[in-house]
Amino acid sequence: MSSPPDLAERIYRLVLHAYPPEYLETFGDEMHTTFLDGSNEARSQGTFGLFLLRELLDAPKVLVNAYWYWWRRKLQTGIQILQEVTSSSDLPPVPPDGRVSKRQVLFECSLFIIAGLVLILAAYSPLPGLSSGWQRDPELLGKIIVPLTLPLFLLGLVHGLPRWAYPLSGMLLGYYGLVSNQTSLWLFLIVLLFASSILALVAILTDPQPSLLPILFRRIGQSLSLDWTRLSFALYGAMPLVILMAFDDSHYNNRTPYFALSVLVMMVSALIYCRSHTKLMQMSALLAGITLSIGCAWLDRIFFANGLINWIIVSSQGTAGNSWIVILWFQWIVLLLSPALLVTLGRTINLRQAT
Repeated sequence: MSSPPDLAERIYRLVLHAYPPEYLETFGDEMHTTFLDGSNEARSQGTFGLFLLRELLDAPKVLVNAYWYWWRRKLQTGIQILQEVTSSSDLPPVPPDGRVSKRQVLFECSLFIIAGLVLILAAYSPLPGLSSGWQRDPELLGKIIVPLTLPLFLLGLVHGLPRWAYPLSGMLLGYYGLVSNQTSLWLFLIVLLFASSILALVAILTDPQPSLLPILFRRIGQSLSLDWTRLSFALYGAMPLVILMAFDDSHYNNRTPYFALSVLVMMVSALIYCRSHTKLMQMSALLAGITLSIGCAWLDRIFFANGLINWIIVSSQGTAGNSWIVILWFQWIVLLLSPALLVTLGRTINLRQAT
């Protein structure tokens, strides 16, 4: 019959198999030796039972730390491989953007200028062919948005995704997000996007001899890595749709000056972003644009709601009071700040890897 110390050692050997293989290969012998030394010392002092109890209580914490160490190493290795296959060291510099080129400012703000003018004309001087409620007609919006933005966005991809192409992607993403939400397909599309991204990463990370990606993909990666605020600028490209959502309050926009003010704020904020040289000023311009544009819709409801009591039948938002406007504002603030959160997480991982 085995003695308690021998039985404890056998059990401990079994417990070691619960650790990640790489971790066990690196620290397994050291952990086993430490257990034997502690076990022998505890027997000599007559505290063997207390020693086993302490090891048992510490086991969950040690296992969690081991798996955290293992996953962190895997993540760091994956990031290093991605950096290698997307290296832009042999690529030409990124073309200048609106910070140094006034012509680029015109390109980068063109979406907001054109969309703003169309919104103002459609609201205050109805265009031919536009029927009442066109703001809520996704089919009509698609006939306008997709033909105007998709070809230009594809052209931007071919040219390495310059900064003027980012708002176009945001407009397309905003439109298809609106359609998927109305058709209840948003969850399916998110799962599909997540699955395809995972498969692409697995294909790269499991390649025994990873090689550089094609120049087109690396130029896009070069553009994305140049300035993380470009991702926020891309999301800001959906602002025309956000303004339509914010003013979707069951009364005609041509009866309020706040709609035009909201559109003007959108365009001015985009211009300030394009000319700003610091990330703080760039993000401040985008956040101010979102806040003030949606704030104009809130002011519109405050100043005009009393005059609509007698003829509003059903609110299009279906939410009591003005809380839905606050929710809309909060959602887009979080979206604009999400690239900053991702960059902070990436820097934290790189810092831990360096140490």
